[in-house]
Amino acid sequence: MKPPWANSKFLIPALNEEESLPKVLDSLFGFGILPGQILILDNGSQDLTPQIAIDAGVILVQEPKRGYGAACLAGINYLQERKITPEFIIFMDADGSDDLNNLKDLFSPFSQDPNTNFVIGSRTLGNAEPGSLSFLQKFGNWLSCFLIRIFYGVKFTDLGPFRVLKWQSLLDLDLQDPTWGWNLEMQIKAIRKKFKIKEVPVHYNRRKGGKSKISGNLVGSLKAGVKILYIFFKLTFFST
Repeated sequence: MKPPWANSKFLIPALNEEESLPKVLDSLFGFGILPGQILILDNGSQDLTPQIAIDAGVILVQEPKRGYGAACLAGINYLQERKITPEFIIFMDADGSDDLNNLKDLFSPFSQDPNTNFVIGSRTLGNAEPGSLSFLQKFGNWLSCFLIRIFYGVKFTDLGPFRVLKWQSLLDLDLQDPTWGWNLEMQIKAIRKKFKIKEVPVHYNRRKGGKSKISGNLVGSLKAGVKILYIFFKLTFFST
């Protein structure tokens, strides 16, 4: 019997992840994920990240314009241009922090309720390894979720990167943000679309190598935090 993710594509943004990416790919292959299901969305890496993807036989999509959302949009455009229509899209990070043992948990809401559109892996409900999340990341997640609850009446516990959407649901959101506001935009637009959204607990590991683009330095963390707040208020007050 095929696993529920057999007709899925994994979109994995990556920027200078030569240390961690081989471990992530090995984990995916260990779960029986085929190379053609994996899209490494290289965001202008200056290291061996693109070559590692090529050598592994997975799909390499290169987006030199920096930004988490820009990389994700490049992956979506790649599939659309080739008229590839998977059933599900799985977003995960290239740093090895997401635990593939939770993959079955992320898909369980879809089997329990076929009308489910979107499942988020919550590190808050689950188990984040000590040191895997900085104080500013934890605070930013809490603040974003607090604002969503106040303004939209929907309770989230995380903006976690490990998430699954039906392909058509993802397209219906018409996501635009090219930066770290991508996940927040996704959750707000999903609420507005009245999507059925579920959170499931996931384990979150320390990155397997390299340096975080957000929590690796204070300036990067603050910039990401300001951008996420900007996106929140822009979507809430200045978009229809």
